[in-house]
Amino acid sequence: PMQGRLWDLIPEPILQRCIKVADEAPSDLKSNLRRAYSKFSQESIDACLKPREFKATLFALCFFHSLISGRIKFGAQGWSKKYPFNDGDLTICGQVLKNYLNNSETL
Repeated sequence: PMQGRLWDLIPEPILQRCIKVADEAPSDLKSNLRRAYSKFSQESIDACLKPREFKATLFALCFFHSLISGRIKFGAQGWSKKYPFNDGDLTICGQVLKNYLNNSETL
């Protein structure tokens, strides 16, 4: 069975002459915010008993997540160490937010 990387099989002179392409998601605030907000379907937003409050606080949560995610690209200037924030954290926080709003009498 073949193990390892494909780069080990291709001769180095060929690799040096190749065009290198990197496919990365944009890391500006607007793109991060759109990507974060798209993690929540309209059905999950409508499932909350207080949709107006949920939309407003979900936007704030997505905005905060986008800011935190964007700071990672600045390295040591953005954070003193690398934090493993990811989209799973965002979706779990969205679920906690929905549960809180559904179970609270008043805000």
